[in-house]
Amino acid sequence: HSAKATRNKDGSWQLDTAVWKGDDYDLSVTFRPVSNKQICPTTWLASWFARRSTDDQTKPLWWHGSRKKIASYEYLSKAAHMIMKGAGVQAKNSVTSIGKSSITKSIDQGASQQEVDRASRHKEGAGTVAVHYDMNLNDKPRERLTNFE
Repeated sequence: HSAKATRNKDGSWQLDTAVWKGDDYDLSVTFRPVSNKQICPTTWLASWFARRSTDDQTKPLWWHGSRKKIASYEYLSKAAHMIMKGAGVQAKNSVTSIGKSSITKSIDQGASQQEVDRASRHKEGAGTVAVHYDMNLNDKPRERLTNFE
């Protein structure tokens, strides 16, 4: 679960990580700013890195500063649940339910199957597209998802 996040000159962030589902592969994902700053991943990443100590800025993305090592899967899972709780997500909902809700909302707002597959990186088809074709052309459904009531 070693990952690296890099801020680009255009305000986007590139996340380099590995996917371990079936066929293991490396993956680079680019997060671009969206108009709703409350749910903007680039705003979150910038804020998160601003709070990291100077020494930890060059460490892996999931670096646990107080323990001086990469955070465990268990720690990351607990952190994800804390973030969900802080966002008002009910405890009965799983982390994957957020992705499922995102897919449903994309479809409800008129996203094509190809847009949904690319944005969600769901199943093997999307993984193949993400690795071999163009993993960054998911702006349309991503923008649609920021316009909620």
